[in-house]
Amino acid sequence: MTRRTGILTLVPMLCAFSAPALADYVRIGSVDVGFRMDRNSTWSRFGGGLEGLRLTASSSDIACRNIRVTFGDGTTQDVFRGVLPEENPVDVDVRGGIRRVSRIDFACRSDRVSGGRIFVAADVGRFREEWQRSPEWVSTWSRVFNWGPVTTVREDDPNYWVSLGRERFVGHRDVESRFAGWGGRSVDRIALRPIDGDARCTRILATFGNGRTRSLDVSQLDRMAQGRNYRIDLPGEERRIVRLDLTCRALGDRDVTMEILARK
Repeated sequence: MTRRTGILTLVPMLCAFSAPALADYVRIGSVDVGFRMDRNSTWSRFGGGLEGLRLTASSSDIACRNIRVTFGDGTTQDVFRGVLPEENPVDVDVRGGIRRVSRIDFACRSDRVSGGRIFVAADVGRFREEWQRSPEWVSTWSRVFNWGPVTTVREDDPNYWVSLGRERFVGHRDVESRFAGWGGRSVDRIALRPIDGDARCTRILATFGNGRTRSLDVSQLDRMAQGRNYRIDLPGEERRIVRLDLTCRALGDRDVTMEILARK
């Protein structure tokens, strides 16, 4: 007769499975789990859609009576029931094409007096731009995802770009134009947007309030698509711009108007 140890090991539901090696998961947060008694915890901070969801127990094995996902349309799915082994990631299958999770509810307990923690990780995949448009991108998600600088942002970026003015570039050769409509304001970064055609900028010289001038990086401005914002980061701690000298031209048959934007 097989001796029973008194330890109950639950079998995970079929919608949880071993993690595929190629998925790109990043931890976006965690919930704490108490000792022996099921503790109801919720994670509800998401900046966009998901390709996949991963859960990892930390500090102990964690037994879960149920883990439930609520989607953006209000529907729910029970995605896991069983034991999350310590430091052994478990991928959760969020059903079909419904990829926008609004919250995860955990009913789980730890086998250690000190309790445990469940880390939540997301594979963002094709929803990357959606996360970058999140209102929490600057304050939170830009620090979580190691995506490097974003060289282009969409026109509907909610991070409050402010239009400062426009400059017209006439002809098909590089033309230098000076823009001084800054009003002495301090800005976090600037962006350019071709309004009525594709464009190219080969040189941007910024003059700051302390009198210093710096050439800004134009490596991503070789072909600028009409209607898109192209972000340009500022060097060091210099933020108060008083003038921009732009060398740009149209790429098509027409002249082009360049809009100058800033974000505080």
